[in-house]
Amino acid sequence: MPFSDDLGSSDLRMLPGKTFVLRAFAMPERFRFEFLSDGSQGAIEGKFVDETSPSPIFSYLQAQGSATIEATEPTLLRLTELSERSFSRLLLPMWGNGQINMLLGAVGG
Repeated sequence: MPFSDDLGSSDLRMLPGKTFVLRAFAMPERFRFEFLSDGSQGAIEGKFVDETSPSPIFSYLQAQGSATIEATEPTLLRLTELSERSFSRLLLPMWGNGQINMLLGAVGG
């Protein structure tokens, strides 16, 4: 499992596609947007997932984040609807301070 301090924001900006980073907090379990590559940084960066109404590509993000931490391994969500909201999202856990403290995410069409 990669360490969270191995990933810098300059590294993220070079990744292709839609990537994001969530900081994970325990008790209560919450997730805060730390980085978004799609240009919506000003809108939700620094806010908790449960405090925002982000785009549909973040559907079920709280549940997937919880599952990723519990499983201590990557999770893939594939949401297929009849509308144009079909997508896949991968969450990768990152280790720091003796626990999973960040999740690296990528969204594909």
